[in-house]
Amino acid sequence: MKKTLLLTPLLLLMVSWNSYSASSSIPPAQIKKLTVVSQIVEKNYVPTEETTLVDDVNVATGKNTSTEISITKYDFTYNTVGQMTAVKSYLVENGEPTSTFITTLDIDGNNQLNKVLFGENKMSLDLTYDNNRLKSTEFKDLYYDESRVTTITYNKLDLPGEIETVSQPQYSDPEVTKFIFDPNNNVKIVALDSNKTNYTYDSKKYPFAFLPYSFNVSNYLSASELTYTNYVQQNNVIKIADSNFITTIDYTYNNQNLPLTAKVKTVDKSNPTDIVSQYDYEFIYKDLEITE
Repeated sequence: MKKTLLLTPLLLLMVSWNSYSASSSIPPAQIKKLTVVSQIVEKNYVPTEETTLVDDVNVATGKNTSTEISITKYDFTYNTVGQMTAVKSYLVENGEPTSTFITTLDIDGNNQLNKVLFGENKMSLDLTYDNNRLKSTEFKDLYYDESRVTTITYNKLDLPGEIETVSQPQYSDPEVTKFIFDPNNNVKIVALDSNKTNYTYDSKKYPFAFLPYSFNVSNYLSASELTYTNYVQQNNVIKIADSNFITTIDYTYNNQNLPLTAKVKTVDKSNPTDIVSQYDYEFIYKDLEITE
């Protein structure tokens, strides 16, 4: 009887040790912190002109008397692996949201973006890949029964070198936009025919650089022609120049070298005192815990 009682704890100890050995051989899940954009607040400063009543019609006199501020907010939603799944934008009037517009990003089982739905699903963007590299996109507008197909040609760096855009019905010749990149793989020149736009950057982190594709909420922050391509902007645009206008962007940053605010001002090259447009942006971030 004593022998049996002595063996029992030994057996329990062996079972417990084997169970511990089996569980300890399985590597624990790695949890990574990912900083993402939670919200962007956009303020557009719109000058109002003095008007005079002429034959029962208000006619602008050309004098700017004051400035109105239009506020738009963008709220971002992500899945469990940090992929963006939705963007809700809305105007803020008297402190309340209005004119809500939702963009839905459809992610497949491989966490690859394959479709973007805009608003009430009357507009969409289908993305087609070749060996996990974006080959073409088709934007469909059911309001006007039109579509635009883009085909991407890549350069030696595996970045978009050219994008050809064809409209259906075809009202004009295909457009071919060409891209040149700087040593940090930020787009430096965007050229359409003889029209060239030049971009200059800071050395800080672009807020959406964590995404596997190009994304922005404003063409003052990134070249919109490259949106959803595999181009991943690394730094922040501080100057945009074309044949007619110059845009400058001034930032403040947090301790992670991410923008907190951006002040955007566009002036006419022929008259630098003439402010064509003026925007402010505020960036709000949050941390996601991603299990790998």
